[in-house]
Amino acid sequence: MNPHLLGLMTHKIGSPGRFSRHADAALAAGFSGVILFTPAGVHVERGTVTGYVRQGRSPWRKQSAAHPPVAIDLGYYTTPLTNQQVFRVKNRTRIQFTGHGLGNKWTIQNHLLASPLLASHLLPTKPMDSVDDAIAYAREHEAIMIKPINGKGGIGILKLCCTGSAYRLHENRKPALSGGPGTIRAALRRARRKGGYLLQRWIDIRNPEGRVFDVRVLMQKDGTGHWETSGMAIREGSANSITSNLKSGGRAHEVAAYLNRLFPSDKADALMEKLCELSVYIPPYLEERYGRRLADLGLDFAIDRSGCLWLLEVNIKPGKAVIRQVYGEEAARRCFLMPFREARRLALSATATGDERSALPL
Repeated sequence: MNPHLLGLMTHKIGSPGRFSRHADAALAAGFSGVILFTPAGVHVERGTVTGYVRQGRSPWRKQSAAHPPVAIDLGYYTTPLTNQQVFRVKNRTRIQFTGHGLGNKWTIQNHLLASPLLASHLLPTKPMDSVDDAIAYAREHEAIMIKPINGKGGIGILKLCCTGSAYRLHENRKPALSGGPGTIRAALRRARRKGGYLLQRWIDIRNPEGRVFDVRVLMQKDGTGHWETSGMAIREGSANSITSNLKSGGRAHEVAAYLNRLFPSDKADALMEKLCELSVYIPPYLEERYGRRLADLGLDFAIDRSGCLWLLEVNIKPGKAVIRQVYGEEAARRCFLMPFREARRLALSATATGDERSALPL
């Protein structure tokens, strides 16, 4: 193994030049270069990786190299075959990854429910085993969110409302569908062809202007193995959006000032305190619960109109756009570099002990 070379694993390379920013971050963290590869490029038995290497500022060059001692997983894996390949790489090689997967949204939900501190901040949620499940859940709660069990970025999320025998199904950037159970069942059957879904009770998290908002908290290892809050921001959805994601035209705002506009100052202060408490608690709790190393988490919280705080999701590969909008370019650059500093710490520790797998717990 080359302790000075950082691995970058992704689902698709295309042009390696797209990852030059990542290679520059590795240099800034103290690595001599990177090797960029997909799970299919890892040869377990031979102990080699075929991919693209960039040493220093030299051009990218396709070649094979020894397994790097440490790698950052940048990929999004959507097929069973690729997921099997990822499992093989992470469990049958001596490559240490800065972070590991947590499973689908239902798996994560069940791990979170095991914590008494978190359970009271989780919404009623269940898998959608059939389209009739969604109809029944909407009748029970009047309005529900229907989320892809492996979704990201708010893509494919639906909202289903029930008033008597009338239903309304809404998806961002599409006309709402109104009708009886038969109409809704047909639409949900079409959606299910794309994969599994979760059903979750809807809560009113709209501001006085009617825009949906939530709070994204970015938690990162600081390069010494300790967690820190790199930033938090309000994500406010565009008009008529059912989600708050920035990719759907939303905007980011500073949290404390935003909450003070919505709630009395003592309530806003209490919400800030609870946000900080839960955010600091969740990363080490999940590491211990899963027995896996993590390094970069995006925590999504919602605050309903009555001021109740809810934990919506935990993301293992969070974007940094909210940090840039609220804190500026320098803060966003620092957040981008953090995983590379943590990777360097792991590499140096592995070199010092001569044992890549046992160098650090988790």
